[in-house]
Amino acid sequence: MEIQRAREIISAPEKIEVHFDGTPVWIEDIKNDTANVTVMGTCKSMEVPVYELQEKGIMLE
Repeated sequence: MEIQRAREIISAPEKIEVHFDGTPVWIEDIKNDTANVTVMGTCKSMEVPVYELQEKGIMLE
């Protein structure tokens, strides 16, 4: 994923599904080319390269 798109996802009013290594994550913050993400359904946070994130689309509630 491009850094600009990741920033747009953070600011988006809708929830957009993003995966890292096949696992759904929530983007918390971006610094340079690194994203701080939280694994959905857990409290596990990690820093990952933004370019390894994959957008899956708008989440249905």
